[in-house]
Amino acid sequence: MTIGIGVLCSSKPRPHPIRPDGLILIADTMGSTNTDSTSELHKLAVEREENLFMACAGDIALCQDVGSLIKENLGTIPKRTHGHIWEAINKAVHDALMARFQWDVLRPKYVFAPGTIFDSEKENITNEWQAYHPSLEMLVGTFHETGIALLYLVRRYEEDYAWVHLCQYPGHMVIGSGAYNAEFWLKFRGQQLGRAPKQSAYHAYEAKVMAANAPTVNNNTEIVMAFADRYYVLTDERPEQKGCPFSLTELTALYPKYGPQNTHGLGHQPVAVPSSSQKLRRAKP
Repeated sequence: MTIGIGVLCSSKPRPHPIRPDGLILIADTMGSTNTDSTSELHKLAVEREENLFMACAGDIALCQDVGSLIKENLGTIPKRTHGHIWEAINKAVHDALMARFQWDVLRPKYVFAPGTIFDSEKENITNEWQAYHPSLEMLVGTFHETGIALLYLVRRYEEDYAWVHLCQYPGHMVIGSGAYNAEFWLKFRGQQLGRAPKQSAYHAYEAKVMAANAPTVNNNTEIVMAFADRYYVLTDERPEQKGCPFSLTELTALYPKYGPQNTHGLGHQPVAVPSSSQKLRRAKP
């Protein structure tokens, strides 16, 4: 019921050593349940103290639980390197899922009395834990201590028990119900981590527009542009921010020039229908 797009970019061309040094996250604001929907579900999160940026999809409450644990864990790591960051995210995901599993499955189904589980149920519990697959999708962006931008996907794939995946190359990832359309367009544009911030943002914006063709994605757009020492947040209500390499207003204006164009002119042209007055004139002897 959403779209989340993350792309890495580089503010300087080759051979500058710190590449990629920029991170862009973009999302819509559509939220739906079986009985209700809202256009005000904001799915981007910024944790300024930890230089942490996240986009969420699926179970937003679970994403919030995981995000708060990621923030907490990043605050305790000795160095901002990929290994420590990757471990902090993995631990956050595992702890949040363990807590959810305990109250969603273990306690209501297998705990006979406080602290009591029959030995005969242990194999069933193991199987249930391995099959436990809540709707958790997140893009997590942060920065290496050298200033390199890092992008992680939190999601479990079929036949793969891992939840956390580094998305450093080619430097983009998508989540949510509109992911297929968005991923197709990013690949079509050849988006990769060495592209400039404005070009990368425009490609992500185009991909978001493509994703908006899905009925569970709306046209509202929110963007985070982050570097190791600063970040910017753009929304429909505040489309521009001083210092940002682009504005939402600019991206919207670029779309008619660079975006996919319709081919109506190549199809059947409408047949002119005579007006009532013309029909009357023709009817006169």
